[in-house]
Amino acid sequence: PRSACVVTVHVHEARGLAAADLINKKSDPYMRIQIANRKLDTRVVMSNVNPVWNEIFSFQISSPIYLNYVTLRVYDYDTFTNGTDLGRTMIPLMTSEHGKIDGWFPLMRKNRSQAVSGEIRISITLSKPGLVDSQRRKMEDAVRIKFRDHSISFLDGEQIRMLPGDAEKVEMQVKGVIMAVHGLRSRQGTLYLTNYRLLFWPGEKEEDKDSVSKFQYHPRAKRGFDTAIPYRLIERVAEVNAAALRVKTRMMEIRGRDFRKFNLILTNECDPKAINFHIILKRLVIHLHNNIPYARSMAAAARCNKAKNDSDTGDDGKLQSFSRIYNMEDEYRRQGFRKNSKFWRISRANEKYSLCSSYPKLLLVPKQATDELLESVAGYRSKGRIPVATWYHPRNNCVIARCAQPMVGLMGKQSKADQLLIEMLRASSDAPDRELLIYDCRSAVAAKANEILGKGSESTRYYTKCRIMQGNIPNIHVVRKSFLQLNEVCTRATHGSDESWLQKLAQTLWLQNLTLIISACTTCAYYIEQKKQSVLVHCSDGWDRTAQVCALTQVLMDSYYRTIEGIIVLIEKEWLSFGFKFKDRYGMCEKLQEKSPIFIQWLDCLHQVVIQFEHCFEYNTRFLFDIWIWSHSMWFGNFLGNSNKERLENRCAQKTISLWAMVEANKQRYVNPNYVRPSSSSASLASFPPDGGGAASKHVLMPISDWKIFKLWDVYLQHSDVFWASRGPWSATQISGTERRAPSTSKKSTVGNNVMWVPDEWSNTCKECRRMFTLVRRRHHCRACGHLFCARCTSNRLELRDLGYNKEQRVCNSCFEHRGGGGGGERGGGGGGG
Repeated sequence: PRSACVVTVHVHEARGLAAADLINKKSDPYMRIQIANRKLDTRVVMSNVNPVWNEIFSFQISSPIYLNYVTLRVYDYDTFTNGTDLGRTMIPLMTSEHGKIDGWFPLMRKNRSQAVSGEIRISITLSKPGLVDSQRRKMEDAVRIKFRDHSISFLDGEQIRMLPGDAEKVEMQVKGVIMAVHGLRSRQGTLYLTNYRLLFWPGEKEEDKDSVSKFQYHPRAKRGFDTAIPYRLIERVAEVNAAALRVKTRMMEIRGRDFRKFNLILTNECDPKAINFHIILKRLVIHLHNNIPYARSMAAAARCNKAKNDSDTGDDGKLQSFSRIYNMEDEYRRQGFRKNSKFWRISRANEKYSLCSSYPKLLLVPKQATDELLESVAGYRSKGRIPVATWYHPRNNCVIARCAQPMVGLMGKQSKADQLLIEMLRASSDAPDRELLIYDCRSAVAAKANEILGKGSESTRYYTKCRIMQGNIPNIHVVRKSFLQLNEVCTRATHGSDESWLQKLAQTLWLQNLTLIISACTTCAYYIEQKKQSVLVHCSDGWDRTAQVCALTQVLMDSYYRTIEGIIVLIEKEWLSFGFKFKDRYGMCEKLQEKSPIFIQWLDCLHQVVIQFEHCFEYNTRFLFDIWIWSHSMWFGNFLGNSNKERLENRCAQKTISLWAMVEANKQRYVNPNYVRPSSSSASLASFPPDGGGAASKHVLMPISDWKIFKLWDVYLQHSDVFWASRGPWSATQISGTERRAPSTSKKSTVGNNVMWVPDEWSNTCKECRRMFTLVRRRHHCRACGHLFCARCTSNRLELRDLGYNKEQRVCNSCFEHRGGGGGGERGGGGGGG
């Protein structure tokens, strides 16, 4: 055909494939190339995980080209079966530059349980590159017009400056899409899939079609709902059975990691020849399972942004290093540490990460501790995470120290070097005869169980003048289960009474677990300030519960960490420098059992403290929520990987943008108007009163750690049915918008085909009067809009011939008035179910 385009695919080679044969550690790989419905296979390369094919295939496709993908699957050949799936990838033709695509593409999983590795080199050439370029420019221009001021729309319409540029490319555009949330539906709009996020733009109102500029700057309340969600914030994508909704269409459900859940409905207006539902679904799944960070695209967009803030870049136009905000030596100097201190010194034993790969390069240790002693202790502590100080008290020389559990085991193995280092840490204060508090965040049972794995806990028999206290803080698996239950409670449509909902909330144990963390922090703060004892905190490996307790304790004791600059420094120090596993905990690795919302739990603990002492914090709770969302998006390089060593090896500081650059550009959004700055001229530890004693209570925060007075973070409910019921405007008419379909002349029934009925289980109250449905007050569907009402609110009848009904049908009061049914008469509702 005249609009046809020839796509030439050159399959070069692959490297690092998974070994399907467990005996010889090899595979017999071949590749299947698919465009549209045509599939072609390469030859089989026997016993090789780095095969070279060097084969060329040609495909002829029709316009529109932008809907086509080159799907590549690698299989292990088997004579008797279909073979083992070694991985797959999808390359959208829309991403071609001047009709060419060339490079290495990583293989991705078909599902979360599949383990894949390796990458393939592919070259793609299009015979009509101008056709693709023109189609892409048309779509990208439409996106830039509509989303110029609404780049990252996470919650309530407060938008972040867009970072435009050629880095974001539109891979697919689908018109005639409806977003449905808790039974409420948007107007028909357009769905865009770019290379690192999903965009939905609802259709304009009639009064919005006068000009592009008028439409562009309409307030949110008149514009309808638009959404932009990074792919890494999407938890799951699945096809939904639309038969229950009484609508002949295709639907997919999208669940977000930020508690959002919505459906995308492809209406009858979508061209079935141009739109392949499974292609859209498959592309979203590929993006979800793709663990390649999108931070490089974000950084490229930032460089292209002509309106970027000077704080984002240096004089040479390049992005600044992450160390611009945080420097460990400067932070210890701010705390009051002096290089000539008689108790402490900064060690460079880990400068090349030879001591511990997950620790920072500089370590604050007792002055008597030599680097040889530190190396000896590293072999006794789990993961080499030795006891080091992380916060220093300038007046009594007490510290907050952190480490991992000792390698005790069932045989009770001990280390003289470890005991000596702990003794040095205890004695490095103004009162060397005082005890050291070893705060084990685990329960005594959990610590004892770790002895089976060759680990365990300290004993006062060997560690003299030490007091060991158990925190009973749950592990990552319990926290993950609690968070999933909280997600289910907060996103499911409310049923029953408020008491039953509160009971389900209590059963999640989320607030109770926050109590344990905050209680541990107040205990540590009390021992340091009142008893003048240093505190050593550890859990199992020293990067989950240890980071939570150490970081929040410092917020309670140091007013500097209650400022925007201070909390950034604290996160850089306790979470990033000391090796919190963001990659694993955010589910970006193969081991899904490593996934757990530990960082989110800590942000919630900090949120509870901010609520109790609002005047003590420069930042508000919205700041904490944005940190949660942005750190999850994989757009910012300082939250990639599991340690600073990984980020250094991947050159994240040079290739990506820091999250804190975005914070600085939007700092005014996060300022707490009720903040009262401490009386001291500097926001450092000078905030402690000079006389010490009981007067310190004015500066050291001691929050109430009782879950019964805690407040559920409102961001958990931002996508609940109650929240969305108050949002607008939502369509109260049929799916095809304002267009009315003529009565059908076909013998085949078309009654209600273009009206989506809200399922009965999605609502337990009448949409108009909000009264609860009971056995007497039954549910009825309005035949015009599909929503649920009681009999009293659907007592009107109208002829709906445009919807295929030949007789008068039950409608709600709003549809009755909207359709001009004043003379249509009213009838009693009766008791029949809708």
